[in-house]
Amino acid sequence: MQSSDPGAERGSSTVSAVGLIAVLLTITLAALAVLSAVRAAHVARSAADLSALAGALQLQQAFDPEAACAEAGRVAALHEVRVLACEVGDAGDVTVTVSAGIPLRLGGVGPDHAEGRARAGPEPGGGQQ
Repeated sequence: MQSSDPGAERGSSTVSAVGLIAVLLTITLAALAVLSAVRAAHVARSAADLSALAGALQLQQAFDPEAACAEAGRVAALHEVRVLACEVGDAGDVTVTVSAGIPLRLGGVGPDHAEGRARAGPEPGGGQQ
């Protein structure tokens, strides 16, 4: 049965608009969470690269594995990441693994950090073919 009163559906557009806004906010928050994780992964990889390069340079200058890892840690701290591992190889290479926190997570779902790993130093095998 249809109502002939034009005011019977008053406010139905408001309910639809509120529902649409809620859906758009949910999608926006989910996109921000994904972008936050992607950014953390990029930061972790970049910081690992820079830390490994700094460690390898320090190793070539001082020939001290502890100083190389300390320099890698210093560079990592400048990028607000944590060094998980620092390994100095026999060939004079430095491998660094770092962790960057993911600042925005929805309801605690997903990982809380992103890891990056990089190696710097002489080419494996001495560059011979």
